[in-house]
Amino acid sequence: MVLYVILASVLAVIVGHFNIPRYWRMLHDGYATHAIVVRTACDNHGSVYYRFEVSGREYAGVGNAGFGTPECDHLKAGDQIAVYYLPSDPSVSLPGQIRDRWDNELISVFLAITIFPALIISVVRRNLRRWSHAAG
Repeated sequence: MVLYVILASVLAVIVGHFNIPRYWRMLHDGYATHAIVVRTACDNHGSVYYRFEVSGREYAGVGNAGFGTPECDHLKAGDQIAVYYLPSDPSVSLPGQIRDRWDNELISVFLAITIFPALIISVVRRNLRRWSHAAG
């Protein structure tokens, strides 16, 4: 059980640092606005390229579609989508609803930190038994 908790904790730190801090900032400090789709690259993780304006200055961003915006194959240049940005740094932005992204990320991290440690321990135990029978 101790090994499981250690593996889960290490995995939580590794996996959790990718998106959770950014989504947290966007969830609590982000502002919503409308952006215009510039182009899509649906074969690249459903990427959508967009531009939006804040205080008279134009910003550009890219992110994956979904999470409150139409799926990538339903978007085309000129379509309007919702994006969230940080007012302290509008170059940090994401398309869609941040709450949807946050919820999805928490579920993914939770599944990763509960399932993978169990799988790792199971494989190690099975191999230890095999090795002990071969050595004995």
